[in-house]
Amino acid sequence: MATHPSLLAVAGVVLSSIVVAASARAQAPPADPHGWPSAGTVELPTASFEFKNGYPTPASAEKLLEFRTLSRAVEVFQDNFAALSMFRFRLGLRDFGARDANQIVIWQSRLDAQTLLLTGDTETVYASTFLDLKRDGPTVVEVPPQIQGLADDMWMRYLGDLGIAGPDRGKGGKYLFIPPGYKGDLTPGYLSFESTTNGVWLLLRALDDKPEAAATRLKQFRIYPMAKALEPPKTAFLDSSGKAVDTIPPDTAQAFEDLSKLLQEEPADVITSRERFFLASIGIEKGKPFAPDDKLRAILDQAARLAGAICRANTFASPDPDAIIYPGKRWRLAFIGGGYKFDSQGYVNLDRLSAFAYAATGITPAMASKATGKGSQYIWTPVDSSGAFLDGARSYRLRIPPKVPVKDFWSIVVYDSGSRSLLQNGQRSPSISSYANPLLNEDGSVDVYFGPEAPAGKEKNWIRTVPGKGWFTVLRFYGPLAAFFEHKWELGDITELR
Repeated sequence: MATHPSLLAVAGVVLSSIVVAASARAQAPPADPHGWPSAGTVELPTASFEFKNGYPTPASAEKLLEFRTLSRAVEVFQDNFAALSMFRFRLGLRDFGARDANQIVIWQSRLDAQTLLLTGDTETVYASTFLDLKRDGPTVVEVPPQIQGLADDMWMRYLGDLGIAGPDRGKGGKYLFIPPGYKGDLTPGYLSFESTTNGVWLLLRALDDKPEAAATRLKQFRIYPMAKALEPPKTAFLDSSGKAVDTIPPDTAQAFEDLSKLLQEEPADVITSRERFFLASIGIEKGKPFAPDDKLRAILDQAARLAGAICRANTFASPDPDAIIYPGKRWRLAFIGGGYKFDSQGYVNLDRLSAFAYAATGITPAMASKATGKGSQYIWTPVDSSGAFLDGARSYRLRIPPKVPVKDFWSIVVYDSGSRSLLQNGQRSPSISSYANPLLNEDGSVDVYFGPEAPAGKEKNWIRTVPGKGWFTVLRFYGPLAAFFEHKWELGDITELR
């Protein structure tokens, strides 16, 4: 009998564990509404399985089949987290008021810690919206000059780049997004992308050390249905700077409700037959209501909490040797294997894809390609030089060597290990960048300090951390130069100050 990889993945944790109907033994979910664990344990009830003459007893057979449902739900959660992220991002923008494609949410004073958004940057001005090709049909996106943008489908699969990395090469242009399987007439003359899903996520940004100038460029975007090109409706911009916007999926059974809703909106072949089977095996099918009974709901709730815990281990404690960028150091690559498809080994490595999706939003080759002086590169770490997770109650220092290999700028940003969003530490933005002109050492290096209190005289180079919260950091290279790719410039580890 074949064994699904999920059983191997969780065998050490739950081989003797099984979810039964909502029992008194089940642990209460964590207090955080997203279901994120901060302290304590993530547990499952235990059970033993009795066999007689090679056959499971009726009770054991029932429990084993429940365990099969549990293991499949765990894999569904992990393998579809990118889709969950897109669904919740769209829901967060809708809750903020952006319900139509031509309503664009813009962080015109740059992203701040009021927004829950997976590892967003604090030094670029973001704007975002979702197209609805099922409702609006082919949709025009007018891109102004000197913009960086990307388009992903609702499973966070790459559709295309806009602007500098796109076909217009930063000169601006008119793009047409075509619904999946569209057979109607199309107006010629557009740069076109055919989408694999009815929903399309657009992330737009402008690089400028003056956020007002970047926001002005972004506000030249125009989005409207092709059918209304002669009299296009006005594009509206909703400023979310300093306001609460929540775009992150929960680690609870609600995730499966979200997946079912998303599946109903999209073509049946948006995912493979095998993926559709796994969804159906836990009650999620296109064209059918998702109505788990109490027993299944209890299993799914436990599965979501277990899957979320596994995602955290897979993201923050992965033993993958290819994740390390500098031999013997702790810094890790965002795109393990060097490609945006995570398929450098001859297959899509779902662990690598899941680790990325659990901590970041947006897939584009521009973030992974070795293009000298163009695009961006990212390295990150959740640990100090000893390998211990970074602790908000402790103080640390990172020395950034001189001559950082960038054409544009660099930035280092601190994130909450719970939300994977900007750390809410009382500072507007928990970051330091070359834009901010930090204090330099005599050799041109920069010392960045992390901790609850700033070292005397180092306030400009300090990012506050919060006792009781873990944190991790991302160092971004905008316009990375050859020394970055050739590892001729190497970053040391974060060291604890005792």
